[in-house]
Amino acid sequence: MTDTEIDWLKKHEREDIINLAHKKEFVALKKKYGLLDPGNQLPLEPFYTIMTKLERKERLDPLLVVQLIEKGRLSGDGKIVIAHYSLEADFYEQEFKRTGNKWHIPTASSYWRKADEPENALNITNLDLDKIRESKLQSAILVTRGAAFRDIGDLVNAEKSAKKAIEFHPVSYQPYTLMGAIYYDKSEYSKGDYWFTEAEKRGAKTDDIDDEIKRVLRSTKDEIKRQQAVNYLLKKDSQRYAWAKCYLKKSQK
Repeated sequence: MTDTEIDWLKKHEREDIINLAHKKEFVALKKKYGLLDPGNQLPLEPFYTIMTKLERKERLDPLLVVQLIEKGRLSGDGKIVIAHYSLEADFYEQEFKRTGNKWHIPTASSYWRKADEPENALNITNLDLDKIRESKLQSAILVTRGAAFRDIGDLVNAEKSAKKAIEFHPVSYQPYTLMGAIYYDKSEYSKGDYWFTEAEKRGAKTDDIDDEIKRVLRSTKDEIKRQQAVNYLLKKDSQRYAWAKCYLKKSQK
C-alpha cells in the first residue's frame, strides 16, 4: 500500500486492514529475499522493516545487520546482507563523487567485494595513485584492489597490488595479510605463514589471520588442495586449527 492509503486507513481506524496487508507483503518479501521460514515462525520485526527499507533503496543500520548475523538470524551471504552491502558500496561511491574524499574509495571497494561485485571494486580503485599524496591511503586502496583481484582469481595482479601497498606503507599489516592469503591460495603454505607472521608483527590479530585462512578453505574449489591445506594446518598446530577438521573427508576422520 502507498503511504496515502495507509494514512487514510489509520484515519478511519482500519488497523486490521493495514496489519493484513503487512503480513501478506511480509510473506512475499521473505520469498524474494530467500528467508527460510517453513513454519511461519519468523517475527515480523525487525525483518519486515529491513526488507521494506531495501525495497525503497534505504540504507540499513550496519550495527543491526552485524548483530543479526552474529546471532544467526541472518545469513552472512544471504540476499538481505548482500543487498545491504550493495547499498553501502553505492553510498560511499556517491559520497566520494560528491565530496572528493578519497578515503571513501577503499570503503566503497570493500563493500563491493562483500556484495560479491569485485568488478565494481576494481573499477573504483582503478585510478592514478601518483595523484594521491597520502601513502597510507595509497596502500589502503591497493590492498582492497589486490583483494578484488583475488576474488576473480587473478593472483598475479593481486600480488603486485599487495607488494606495491607494502612499498607505500610498510608499517600497515593489511598488505602482509593479503600476501599471506595469496600464498595460501597458491598452496604455498610456508610462504603464506611467513607473510602472516609479518602481519602479526605489525598488529594483525591471530583471530583475524585464522579467519582469513578459513575464508581460503571455504573458497577453495579443488578438493585435493583443500585437503592438503587442512593436513598442513593440523600438522602445524592441531589445537589452534582444530576447526579445520570439519573440512576433512570422512575417510580421514
